Amino acid sequence: MELKEAIKLRRSARTFESKPVEREKVEEMLRAAMQAPSAHNQQPWEFLVVENPDKLKELSELHKYTAPLAGAPVGIVVLMNRKRLKVEAFWQQDISAAVQNMMLQAVDLGLGTLWMGVAPKEEYMGKAKEMCQLPEDVEVFGLFAVGYSDKNRVKDRFDASRIHWGSYS
Repeated sequence: MELKEAIKLRRSARTFESKPVEREKVEEMLRAAMQAPSAHNQQPWEFLVVENPDKLKELSELHKYTAPLAGAPVGIVVLMNRKRLKVEAFWQQDISAAVQNMMLQAVDLGLGTLWMGVAPKEEYMGKAKEMCQLPEDVEVFGLFAVGYSDKNRVKDRFDASRIHWGSYS
């Protein structure tokens, strides 16, 4: 699939088939994530892949929008390692770019995904860190559900009124 098609086809999936996701596909998504641009090439990302249904259920209870994790065959806890930071102000941008790459690669692999925010809410970050038993220098950025989506809702979101040429008027 061409990238321009993957961008148009990407949608958030909140329900998944019970079919397991092949490890090779998860690795391909993570490989794409690690190709993302990064401020000062700090690449602060790390990833915790969760396949255990009990752990997915626990993570699904982090907040009201993380419930779809309970029905996903794979969850990815997107992490930031402070030891890798050169410019702390830009780590969320770095990791957001990585997550976008991961989502686009998933479309190409026939998978559905859902990105669920954790950072910058300290309450969620602390609770997720505890759930995952992470070391002191590692923080949770977000949660990511992966699976074969049982729904494909393609919708054109282009809105010319949101484009401003030369000035905002």
